[in-house]
Amino acid sequence: MISCKLKLLLKQRKLTRYRLQKMSGISYPTLHALYRDKNRFYSAQVLDKLCRTLRCQPGDILEWKIMRFPRLEKRSSKGTAKE
Repeated sequence: MISCKLKLLLKQRKLTRYRLQKMSGISYPTLHALYRDKNRFYSAQVLDKLCRTLRCQPGDILEWKIMRFPRLEKRSSKGTAKE
């Protein structure tokens, strides 16, 4: 699974989503989805704008995580797992 590390990157650089939106020209809803890691489609244009603005590589923004049991992770993240 590919996840977005924009939240961590902005925290490290002490930037807000609003400031990044003004600097990059990316729409706020798109940045918000990336920030909350709710996006499943990563546009090359958006990644290019982010990398140009933040002066970083795509690997600094996106991370690939191994999901061994994706169905179990979805269930546990919804809070349906009982202890």
